[in-house]
Amino acid sequence: MSQRGLVIVPAFNEAASISEVLSGLRRAAPYLDRLVILDGSRDGTADVIRHMGETAVVLPCNVGYGHALQVGFQYALTRGYDVIVTFDADGQHRPEDVPRLLAAMADTGADVVIGSRFDRQRPYSGPLGRRFGQRLHSLITGNFAGERIYDTTSGLKAMRRRAVRLLASAPFLDLHVESVVRLKLQGLVVTEAAVDMGGRWSGRSMYSSFDAITYPVKVLLLSAIAVVDSLLHRGGK
Repeated sequence: MSQRGLVIVPAFNEAASISEVLSGLRRAAPYLDRLVILDGSRDGTADVIRHMGETAVVLPCNVGYGHALQVGFQYALTRGYDVIVTFDADGQHRPEDVPRLLAAMADTGADVVIGSRFDRQRPYSGPLGRRFGQRLHSLITGNFAGERIYDTTSGLKAMRRRAVRLLASAPFLDLHVESVVRLKLQGLVVTEAAVDMGGRWSGRSMYSSFDAITYPVKVLLLSAIAVVDSLLHRGGK
């Protein structure tokens, strides 16, 4: 790989899985650097990272997934990385899918490739509330950005530098649906590549059952902000 690449792994209390995740990334994509964002972990995650000799940014408190990623984006931009991959620390992503996403990005010329569990051939699965949410989020991207993205909440993404630059300081709290909307409204190409994902190995998801009610509202508000922000950004060119 001629371009410099970085895998960003945000981690909040993932001591049970982070070692295997990073070992898998070392094996599957040894040509990529790795950066762990320690998002206020209190369970020994930092000790695991230190023992493995991995590079980490230590945040003094839990700032949340989106802001933790933005810290990683700023790190990548200031150090001149060309390609950035985001990868969850809970074990649900497969390290061997990282080269596949990079290959898809090279083959298609896309600015962002999302590792997708769903597409036209693979319908939404899981509890009814989650299926409804995924379908709603996909429709939001279609209506706001002109093209549906089926797996809008996937944390497995490969991005070019210009996409990262647009997201690094964006006024978002989530970096899922609304980030896709913003990127597409700015004229970037966002596509999906089929991957398989499992469940988290341990701990709790950052989404609760209550989020099944509140999250769609949050997505709509953030997507509206993304539209306004994109229009203002265009107007400032």
